[in-house]
Amino acid sequence: MRPADKPMIKSMSLIDRILASLMRGICIACIVFLLILMTGNVFFRFVPIISMGWYDEIVELLFAWLVFIGAAALWRENTHFRVEWFYAKFENRSAGYMIGLLIESLSLFFLVIMTFQGLRITLLANDWTPILKLPKRLQYVDIPIAGSLMILYSVRNIVYHILSLLDYRESKA
Repeated sequence: MRPADKPMIKSMSLIDRILASLMRGICIACIVFLLILMTGNVFFRFVPIISMGWYDEIVELLFAWLVFIGAAALWRENTHFRVEWFYAKFENRSAGYMIGLLIESLSLFFLVIMTFQGLRITLLANDWTPILKLPKRLQYVDIPIAGSLMILYSVRNIVYHILSLLDYRESKA
């Protein structure tokens, strides 16, 4: 039985695809609503039919969710910003896998701190937005959610680097 045929691997793959679709959907929804709000705000400045005093609160909320969930989606696909030259220089070599492992481990350390502090700030936030009276926690809860997802994908990447390094060393022996 190939590893991809195992039920646990199939389940994990399905969960991963669902998470990817969910993250992509959240990002698309945030961009669409931001576009609609910004267009409406510009229009209603020239044609003052209604006041959009609540505009800033929603834009801030949508932008926060777009940034953090978008970062998690990029992390999943390993398309976040990095210096590609460095990776290409050592690609498919022992040093490359070790450097990848080091970088991913440092990233994991940062993500654990970010997630913990994001959860802390979410739990400590007792404020409400001034106009719409939305809890400020809505703006902060995306940090631990996205951080948790990025931690999972970092662990996946660390396992990949370890297995690749072991395979490389085994093939050279």
